[in-house]
Amino acid sequence: MKKILGIWIIVSMAIASGCAGLGGSGGNSAAQSGCFYVPNDQAKLVTFRGEEPDGFNSIKWQTMLSQVSGLKFHRTDFSAGGIDFYHRDEVGLLLANGKVAPVQYGFWKERFYVGMVTTEGLADWNALKEAAFNKFGVGAKPFLNKEEYLWVGKVALMALRYDERQKMGTLYIRFEPMEKEMQAAVTAR
Repeated sequence: MKKILGIWIIVSMAIASGCAGLGGSGGNSAAQSGCFYVPNDQAKLVTFRGEEPDGFNSIKWQTMLSQVSGLKFHRTDFSAGGIDFYHRDEVGLLLANGKVAPVQYGFWKERFYVGMVTTEGLADWNALKEAAFNKFGVGAKPFLNKEEYLWVGKVALMALRYDERQKMGTLYIRFEPMEKEMQAAVTAR
């Protein structure tokens, strides 16, 4: 059941990042865009090496926005009633190649919910992947033909993905109990 849940989460990420609806005008199909996902039947559920993160980049899960200094508003994702993303100037995630990748912090109802790091280009993606593997261990690889990895803990879920079309890497880690709360709020609408 957990394996199916993990695959579903990754597929949801693909849909959210642009693989959905590709068969519309312009003649693009999923096959032409490279959005086919070949399941890895050998993939096993992987948890975090060492202790499971209790937050991200020094912000603990559910910390109130008002308790975090130095954040600047970046954008709002209007799903689930609105997740407000913030960033800190001159603060990011140190990659294995020495570069610093930008970090976004997502708050739902003023509580810290998700951390996200993005990279541009294959070299920075590989450095992000190396940093993640060094810190958390190698994640589960639910698809044979995609650079996607997944870690599932008791309260945290982390995904690492490279989008070949956009040449963009993304790492996100979120607090699962709050995800369930968000889903309940959306259902109650």
